[in-house]
Amino acid sequence: MRKTSILATVVLLFALTACDVTDSAYNNVETSRIAGSEALMNGTTMSSQSILDIAASNEDFSTLAAAVVFAGLDGVLDGRRQFTVFAPTNDAFDVLLDALGLTAEELLSEENKELVTSVLLYHVAAGARFSDDVVTSDQIKTQQGSFIKVKEDDGFFVGNEENGFAALNLDLIDIEARNGVIHVIDAVMLPPSEFNPGDRKKQYESKPYSSILEIAAGLDDFSILAQAVEFAGIASVLDGRRQFTVFAPTNDAFVALLEALETTAEDLFVPENRGLVRDILLYHVAPGSRKAEDVVTSDRIRTLSKSFFFVKEEEGEFFVGNENGFAQIIGTDVMARNGVIHVIDTVMLP
Repeated sequence: MRKTSILATVVLLFALTACDVTDSAYNNVETSRIAGSEALMNGTTMSSQSILDIAASNEDFSTLAAAVVFAGLDGVLDGRRQFTVFAPTNDAFDVLLDALGLTAEELLSEENKELVTSVLLYHVAAGARFSDDVVTSDQIKTQQGSFIKVKEDDGFFVGNEENGFAALNLDLIDIEARNGVIHVIDAVMLPPSEFNPGDRKKQYESKPYSSILEIAAGLDDFSILAQAVEFAGIASVLDGRRQFTVFAPTNDAFVALLEALETTAEDLFVPENRGLVRDILLYHVAPGSRKAEDVVTSDRIRTLSKSFFFVKEEEGEFFVGNENGFAQIIGTDVMARNGVIHVIDTVMLP
């Protein structure tokens, strides 16, 4: 069966199954979290197991686990980076397979690999997002690149307007793993046919009681920055009590740098580069909490690397950097309990 035919059938299927919502509404997500963890883990802790370990060891998720391995994502969901997985059950996959007239083995064939990978990545978000974060969000960016929307309607649902929504099983949420968290859903979500970029302002909204590091780790655009901070050994600095201002490069900024260096994050984050990465990161951090109005009225700002970067304005836009180049400030005043984050579009080099 051609990929386009499968995709068309999946769209129709999802439109039908998305109407089958759970009957029970839950007002207390915290109570459901406890019940869900106990139900799936049978009273034992899973915190030492990876997301993939948990899925593979539970018979309700054998199809999901097989699909993850088939798509080559097992190294991702069995690694160290933190992720949130919206996990369809075997029943959800069975509905999909029945409508396609396929077995799991037939779906997981080489000609469908790209499609299966895209669908799976639409169920994965960077960072560990527990249910209280999920249900208070309007949208969540996935590893597929598009956003899932979150809505409440006699229960909580994730998906998109084009293809429909899957219900969160509030008896099975906040399943903790050593590399993230799992929320169980009752349908396989289908990505939108066109990329949906989301809303930048909502994407960068923060919770002031979180630290700078917690905010960076929880926002999809900064997973590489969070990884770099951990690698460089400065996590305790950005997660502590001292006030700082961080000029935070997005993932796209880091990708551009890696492409220019003709390397990957894995090759960059090796022990012999730790000092270099640390120096670059500290060049993006200034002591004290400097809101945008303070930044744009400054000529230069001294950083924790003990070097200065300069601030300039061009046609109403503001830039920070030095003779090696300037980064544009594209988001401001993301407030944290230990300072403030301003978003920039380029990694600055000291």
